[in-house]
Amino acid sequence: MYRPVAEDEHYVLSRRIDPHVQIRGDAELLTQLFSNLIENSMRHTPSGTRIVVGLRTARGAAVATIEDDGPGIPAEEHDKVFRRFYRLTSSRSTPGNGLGLALVAAIANLHHAKIEMQDGEPGLCVRMTFIGHTIFEK
Repeated sequence: MYRPVAEDEHYVLSRRIDPHVQIRGDAELLTQLFSNLIENSMRHTPSGTRIVVGLRTARGAAVATIEDDGPGIPAEEHDKVFRRFYRLTSSRSTPGNGLGLALVAAIANLHHAKIEMQDGEPGLCVRMTFIGHTIFEK
Protein backbone atom coordinates (compact mmCIF):
# COMPACT_ATOMS: atom_id res chain seq x y z
CA MET A 1 0.00 0.00 0.00
CA TYR A 2 3.00 2.33 0.39
CA ARG A 3 4.44 1.74 -3.07
CA PRO A 4 2.49 4.60 -4.82
CA VAL A 5 3.44 7.09 -2.09
CA ALA A 6 7.06 5.93 -2.18
CA GLU A 7 7.20 6.26 -5.96
CA ASP A 8 5.64 9.74 -5.86
CA GLU A 9 8.30 10.82 -3.35
CA HIS A 10 11.09 9.05 -5.32
CA TYR A 11 11.84 6.35 -2.74
CA VAL A 12 12.72 2.84 -3.86
CA LEU A 13 10.48 0.53 -1.82
CA SER A 14 11.02 -3.21 -2.20
CA ARG A 15 10.55 -6.42 -0.28
CA ARG A 16 12.45 -9.60 0.50
CA ILE A 17 9.75 -11.78 2.01
CA ASP A 18 9.95 -15.54 2.34
CA PRO A 19 6.46 -16.63 1.21
CA HIS A 20 6.51 -19.60 3.61
CA VAL A 21 6.79 -17.48 6.75
CA GLN A 22 4.02 -15.66 8.57
CA ILE A 23 3.84 -13.86 11.90
CA ARG A 24 0.93 -14.85 14.10
CA GLY A 25 -0.53 -11.93 16.06
CA ASP A 26 -2.94 -9.03 16.04
CA ALA A 27 -3.18 -7.99 12.38
CA GLU A 28 -4.15 -4.38 13.09
CA LEU A 29 -1.34 -3.84 15.58
CA LEU A 30 1.24 -5.50 13.35
CA THR A 31 0.07 -3.36 10.43
CA GLN A 32 0.51 -0.28 12.63
CA LEU A 33 4.02 -1.43 13.62
CA PHE A 34 5.17 -1.86 10.02
CA SER A 35 3.37 1.30 8.87
CA ASN A 36 5.16 3.39 11.50
CA LEU A 37 8.55 1.99 10.52
CA ILE A 38 8.03 2.51 6.78
CA GLU A 39 6.67 6.03 7.34
CA ASN A 40 9.66 6.86 9.56
CA SER A 41 12.03 5.73 6.83
CA MET A 42 10.30 7.98 4.32
CA ARG A 43 10.02 10.92 6.73
CA HIS A 44 13.62 10.91 7.97
CA THR A 45 15.58 10.02 4.83
CA PRO A 46 16.16 11.98 1.62
CA SER A 47 14.30 11.35 -1.61
CA GLY A 48 15.89 8.49 -3.53
CA THR A 49 16.50 6.37 -0.44
CA ARG A 50 16.14 2.61 -0.82
CA ILE A 51 13.75 1.01 1.73
CA VAL A 52 13.50 -2.78 2.00
CA VAL A 53 10.87 -4.69 3.99
CA GLY A 54 12.03 -8.20 4.86
CA LEU A 55 10.69 -11.36 6.48
CA ARG A 56 12.59 -14.61 6.91
CA THR A 57 13.29 -17.29 9.50
CA ALA A 58 16.31 -17.68 11.71
CA ARG A 59 16.67 -20.37 14.37
CA GLY A 60 12.94 -21.16 14.37
CA ALA A 61 11.79 -17.54 14.72
CA ALA A 62 10.34 -15.06 12.25
CA VAL A 63 12.68 -12.14 11.65
CA ALA A 64 11.17 -8.99 10.16
CA THR A 65 13.33 -6.08 9.04
CA ILE A 66 12.89 -2.58 7.70
CA GLU A 67 16.15 -1.37 6.17
CA ASP A 68 17.08 1.86 4.45
CA ASP A 69 20.25 3.41 3.08
CA GLY A 70 19.57 6.87 4.50
CA PRO A 71 21.64 8.74 7.08
CA GLY A 72 20.81 6.30 9.91
CA ILE A 73 20.69 6.96 13.63
CA PRO A 74 23.83 7.28 15.77
CA ALA A 75 24.48 4.05 17.71
CA GLU A 76 24.26 5.85 21.07
CA GLU A 77 20.68 6.88 20.20
CA HIS A 78 19.39 3.41 19.15
CA ASP A 79 17.80 2.50 22.50
CA LYS A 80 16.65 6.05 23.29
CA VAL A 81 14.43 6.45 20.21
CA PHE A 82 12.00 3.83 21.56
CA ARG A 83 11.18 6.07 24.55
CA ARG A 84 7.96 8.07 24.51
CA PHE A 85 8.41 11.67 23.30
CA TYR A 86 12.10 11.17 22.50
CA ARG A 87 13.22 12.87 19.29
CA LEU A 88 16.62 13.11 17.72
CA THR A 89 17.94 16.65 17.45
CA SER A 90 18.00 16.29 13.65
CA SER A 91 14.29 15.30 13.64
CA ARG A 92 12.92 18.18 15.65
CA SER A 93 12.17 20.22 12.53
CA THR A 94 9.99 17.44 11.04
CA PRO A 95 6.37 16.76 12.04
CA GLY A 96 5.79 14.30 14.86
CA ASN A 97 5.65 14.00 18.60
CA GLY A 98 8.07 11.20 19.38
CA LEU A 99 5.46 8.51 19.93
CA GLY A 100 5.80 6.43 16.73
CA LEU A 101 8.76 4.30 17.75
CA ALA A 102 7.47 4.01 21.33
CA LEU A 103 4.29 2.53 19.83
CA VAL A 104 6.39 0.19 17.66
CA ALA A 105 8.25 -1.00 20.77
CA ALA A 106 4.98 -1.52 22.68
CA ILE A 107 3.47 -3.58 19.84
CA ALA A 108 6.64 -5.64 19.53
CA ASN A 109 6.58 -6.23 23.30
CA LEU A 110 2.92 -7.38 23.16
CA HIS A 111 3.98 -9.94 20.56
CA HIS A 112 7.01 -11.03 22.64
CA ALA A 113 9.31 -9.79 19.88
CA LYS A 114 12.83 -8.56 20.44
CA ILE A 115 13.37 -5.26 18.61
CA GLU A 116 16.76 -3.77 17.85
CA MET A 117 18.39 -1.24 15.59
CA GLN A 118 21.53 -1.97 13.65
CA ASP A 119 23.77 0.25 11.57
CA GLY A 120 23.06 -0.45 7.91
CA GLU A 121 26.40 1.00 6.77
CA PRO A 122 24.91 3.21 5.32
CA GLY A 123 21.47 3.60 6.77
CA LEU A 124 19.51 1.82 9.43
CA CYS A 125 18.05 -1.64 9.94
CA VAL A 126 15.23 -2.18 12.43
CA ARG A 127 15.14 -5.90 13.21
CA MET A 128 12.32 -7.65 15.07
CA THR A 129 12.57 -11.29 16.12
CA PHE A 130 9.19 -12.91 16.78
CA ILE A 131 9.78 -16.02 18.89
CA GLY A 132 6.83 -18.37 19.14
CA HIS A 133 4.79 -16.38 16.62
CA THR A 134 6.08 -18.02 13.47
CA ILE A 135 3.99 -20.05 11.06
CA PHE A 136 5.79 -22.10 8.45
CA GLU A 137 3.79 -23.14 5.41
CA LYS A 138 4.95 -25.54 2.73
